[in-house]
Order: sequence, then C-alpha cells, then structure tokens
Amino acid sequence: MQKRDVNLSKCDMENTLDKNYFNSVLLYLELLGVPQGEITALLQCTEAEPGARVGLALYEQVLQFGAQQTSDPLFGFHLGQQIQSADYGVLGYLVENCENLNQALMALLRYDQLVASIGQAKFHYQGDWVVLDWLPNVQTTRHVILRNMTGWVALVRALLPQPVAPEHVSLTCSLNAKEVSQLAHWFGCPVVGSQPHNQIKFTRTYLSLPFRRANSAMHEALQRLSDKALVQLQQHHTLATQIRIMLAASADLGQCQLDVVAGALNKSVRQVQRQLKQCNTSYSQLLTEERVRRAENLLGTLPLAELARELGFNEQAAFNKAFKRWFGVSPGQYLQQRHPQLQ
Repeated sequence: MQKRDVNLSKCDMENTLDKNYFNSVLLYLELLGVPQGEITALLQCTEAEPGARVGLALYEQVLQFGAQQTSDPLFGFHLGQQIQSADYGVLGYLVENCENLNQALMALLRYDQLVASIGQAKFHYQGDWVVLDWLPNVQTTRHVILRNMTGWVALVRALLPQPVAPEHVSLTCSLNAKEVSQLAHWFGCPVVGSQPHNQIKFTRTYLSLPFRRANSAMHEALQRLSDKALVQLQQHHTLATQIRIMLAASADLGQCQLDVVAGALNKSVRQVQRQLKQCNTSYSQLLTEERVRRAENLLGTLPLAELARELGFNEQAAFNKAFKRWFGVSPGQYLQQRHPQLQ
C-alpha cells in the first residue's frame, strides 16, 4: 500500500474513527496471513493522523487493500463477522453490560460517534417492527457499509443467550446473486442491495431480550465515561456537525431559526454563515437534511398537517411541495410505494 498525505483539515474531522476500531482491521489482516511488512506500512500511515482518530479516506483505502490482498469481494462482511466488544472501545464494553437490546440500542444511538463519526445511527418503529438505519455522512465504499451493518448484528448475537435473526436487511451497495445468497445465509433473512438506505429490520420483541453479561453498576460507570468522552469528541467537531446535533435533538424545527441557533452557539449569524461556507455547506442545507430525514422516518406516523408543523413549515401545502422536490413524489405516493401496509 502506497503512503500518502493523510493530514486532516478541520472540516474533515467529523469523518473519522477511533484508532482501536481501525487497528482491529490490521489484526484481522495479520490473522489472514497478510505479510507483516505490509501491515507495518499501514501502521506508519496512522502515525500521521492527529490524536486518536483516523480519517475515513485512510480507512476506506485500508479496507480496499484488504479486499485486494484476500481477493474477497465481501471483505467488509467477513471483517464485521469478527467484531468484538473491545473493537468498539468504551462503547463496546458499555453495550456488553446493558440489560437488554433496547438499552444497548439507546447506547448505540447516543455514543456511536465515539467509534466512528462517519455517519448517524437512527431508528424508528414500524408497527411490530424496529427499523435501524445507518446514514453515512458522505458516500462511502461497500466494505465500510458491510462491516458496519454486519458488526452490529454479530455483536448482538454474541451478547444474547439465544440465536436471533433480523427480518430484513437493506444495503446501499450493489450485490450480485452469489453475494446476496452468502449474506442472507449468515443474517438469516432476505438481504437486498442497491437500496436507498442501510437498514436492519427486526421484531420489536427482541428489544426486551436480556443480555448474558448485564452488569448495572459497570453500565453506570461506563456511561459516565462515555459521556465524558463524547463531550471531548464534540469539542473537536466542526460547526456543521454541532448544528446537525442540535437540529437532531430539537423537538420542533420551527423553532430552529438561524439567529436562535447562532445565539445558542455564542456566535453571530455572519460567523455561522462564514464558517459553514468554509465547510462547503450552509444552514439552509443542514436544515433541509434534517427535514428530509424526519419526513421519511415520521411519514405515516403523524397527520400531514402536524408533521409539516414539526418540520417548520407554516402550511401543509408548502411541506407537500418541498416533499415532492426531495423525493420526486407526493407524501401519499411515497407512502403507497414504500409502506403499502400504512395505506
């Protein structure tokens, strides 16, 4: 693998991952018999990275290198199968000591950035089902996606006393028939590639299943440690990431005017606009991203007029127009196409 300039700019800091998570890839390559000299060269690349984080670009390059060295088009999937609590650092140990899957899911949603701040984990209920989404910050490679989605299921299976399988798995990366068959056999459910979102759908009853290593005292201590680590990480987030976090936490986007958000950040409106421009984005773009995410997740769970208000639209007609611009169809048509059971 050829060495390259891996210094991270300020605006790239949000697309990073913990070095422990990265180094677990190198350990896997060593187990597979990749020459030690090649692995040493990879370790030297990480030395140029600031702090305890590794940039997404280097991570993608290393996963692609692993796929080439092993001639494995499903390298990310096989890597994800080997995941251990230690690979996730403090989050892994926190999840390990949770009482059940519901508590573990809450920990994942809150602290996932400690492992890899390269996307956002979200979930919503769909009748008797739970749908867990992973939304990458930027378009990324199939091996990153496969490792992430497979790792979640592998870790949960290791912590539950009985075997479990999702109901359905959707992936944004393309898959051929042979790959689909391999993935479906391991996941124990249908797997579909080239989908709009990376999703794992499972029965709601799984949420109450007890974990075999639950320890409430240890969980409390690890949660305090995770909170501290999250605060430290967020101090290094770009302004865009801080605003994304604020918007995601807001119950009513109608109250998220730019001047209000700027004030909460102790900045002027012009400062916010200038710094976001340096990161090739704008406040209106970030607000639209959050509106799109909520519109898709909440559509069918609220009356359209109420959903429009929550997303910050004064009139339902304005929301309908924006929705069609985002998805190419009306809210009703979208529901009919994606969630016919709600019609």
